[in-house]
Amino acid sequence: MLKNVIITCSNEKSGDFLINHWLKSLKENVNLKNIDVVIIDYGLSKLQKTFLLNEKIILFEGMNKYHIVNKRFFDAEKFLSKNKYDQVLFIDGGDIIFQDEITSVFNKDKNTFRVVPLGMEVLFFEWFIFDNFEKKIKEKIWKVVKNKPVINAGVIFAPYQKFVSLCLLMKKLIKNKESFGPDQITLNYFLYQDGFKFIDNKYNYMMSTEEKRFVVKKGIFYKPTGEKIVIVHNSGQMDFFRPINNFGYGKEYNQINHMIYNVKKTQYQILGWYKKNFKD
Repeated sequence: MLKNVIITCSNEKSGDFLINHWLKSLKENVNLKNIDVVIIDYGLSKLQKTFLLNEKIILFEGMNKYHIVNKRFFDAEKFLSKNKYDQVLFIDGGDIIFQDEITSVFNKDKNTFRVVPLGMEVLFFEWFIFDNFEKKIKEKIWKVVKNKPVINAGVIFAPYQKFVSLCLLMKKLIKNKESFGPDQITLNYFLYQDGFKFIDNKYNYMMSTEEKRFVVKKGIFYKPTGEKIVIVHNSGQMDFFRPINNFGYGKEYNQINHMIYNVKKTQYQILGWYKKNFKD
């Protein structure tokens, strides 16, 4: 019986968060008996690598060129070409904590991608198709993704072979591999043709684009209904724009930055209105 695998990546700058929050929360909330944990190494310190190896984490040396959001897919394919698994969870390592079990997602709808869309409109496709693809493929991509919900690339559950195919397509299509954003464009292009299933947003809860307010009690995130969020994603291209201050795993962490949260919510509401009324 094949194992499942969780793959993320990190460098020295985000390595301490990965160890003290991402990995700690994963080990305390998820049964890893049949799961390998792989970290693509983009410059972890010797101390960080020693700790991770002692924790039985698999380290895979990544390439030293291209933007991390793109090359993580290229390196994941390299690793997976030599290591076969049943299911893959490909997930961010620098802005995520786990709060509950994820095994059920591995075991359900195993033949397709399981993903979560952004909660509010951010005009992502319009901004990031731009110079990241050749003209002909850019036109094809636009026809496929236009007016579709944006699928987030920070948490991807997928069958092994389909995920490998996605990674190979990333390498083939992305022209500007040094740029932020084309990975998520390619993900959407692939999935809107291949097929996928939207899962509950508690498995990738992005506070920055969620329309409904969330609750934080003693460092733990809950939906407005009181349901505990399973995977908390403090997403944002830059730290300044992330809605949670002192983000981490533990009761002393996670203070809501109300100013940033409200500004971003208003911004996305305006963008949503604009796209609805001027989408053509």
